[in-house]
Amino acid sequence: MFNPAEEMSSIAFDKIIGGALNAVVSAQNNSSLTTVDFIKNVGFQNDENGNTVKPVYVDFKYPKEVAPYRAATPDSYRVEITGGGKGYDEDELNKGGYTVDGLPEVKLSFTVDSNGAISAVNIIGGEDKLMAKLKGQDSVNVTAKTATGEGANIAIKKVAGSKATPAKFQDMTLQVPLLTIVPIPFIRVATTDIELNVKINSIYNSSNTSDTNVDASVSASAKKKGFFFSGNINMNASVSHQQKKSTTEEVKKEYSLNIKIHAVQDDLPAGMSRILDVLEESIVPKLSGGNEAGEKEAGGKEEGGKAA
Repeated sequence: MFNPAEEMSSIAFDKIIGGALNAVVSAQNNSSLTTVDFIKNVGFQNDENGNTVKPVYVDFKYPKEVAPYRAATPDSYRVEITGGGKGYDEDELNKGGYTVDGLPEVKLSFTVDSNGAISAVNIIGGEDKLMAKLKGQDSVNVTAKTATGEGANIAIKKVAGSKATPAKFQDMTLQVPLLTIVPIPFIRVATTDIELNVKINSIYNSSNTSDTNVDASVSASAKKKGFFFSGNINMNASVSHQQKKSTTEEVKKEYSLNIKIHAVQDDLPAGMSRILDVLEESIVPKLSGGNEAGEKEAGGKEEGGKAA
């Protein structure tokens, strides 16, 4: 007779669920070994004996600007006050109490401090005449003339312009550890959902048949003998009984196992992160081939960074 409790207890849940969990653990183990192999085979070089000796580096060559481009500058001037004097009246100076050697067209603006000393002089007119004058000489003197002021020493000096200077470059080589520029596979199983469905179908059939057969036959004979009669009676009888009983019981079990695994790229272990930090600190640009004179003019054809 079908017993649901007995049927459920006969199912090997430990093997079904345990097998799925063992498969997940095995997959995590294989993932860790893949990470180890990647780091050893891709990130480090081995000697002839297979021992890890040093990290794999990638060389990048690039031109580094060591001196910027400087545009051409025209000739200019500056006002140089070597002595501010004393006792000057600012209003009197600004009304024309000064002379510029041979240049009446040059107009100046003066600033006088509380002690009567000239602290600043600005040119407010006639700059073209002043620059034409300075082409033939290095400076022009300014004479401040007021009723009370004295001792000022002022000159307008030429500042020579410069030609355009091209930028200067040097060929540099940057060695970068390969492990710092490629993603390291470090997969972790975050969640595992196991869904097990068991369906049990029971079929029970029972049949019982019974048959009884009776056969009988009678025969008689008589004869006379004097005053008496004598006779014989024969009777035949047969009985058969047949009973059939059959029972059929069928139990079907159907299993459905659904496993959902969510894997993520996990953070690197603290030890590996420390190794990458040390490798990053070793990234230092160096002169390419010790070429101190690897200079190129701005606007020239440059080569970008190339991985050696």
